[in-house]
Amino acid sequence: MRRSDTLIVERGITRISINSVSASELEDLPGIGPVLAERIVEYRDSNGGFKTLEELKDVKGIGTKLYNRICAYIKL
Repeated sequence: MRRSDTLIVERGITRISINSVSASELEDLPGIGPVLAERIVEYRDSNGGFKTLEELKDVKGIGTKLYNRICAYIKL
């Protein structure tokens, strides 16, 4: 059973906050697996959170193509 606030990518129902969700919730994003999700959390924790969505591209493994794929599903 999925939590009601879990991202449903296929329907684009909600956006998740990259500054507050867990690594496992980040894995709901298309193209984000466990290793990349953990890198996002580590980057966030080391830098006091994300100040812009595009800062996500500073995380190793997230380039423009992947960023463009997930940007519709994220917020600060």
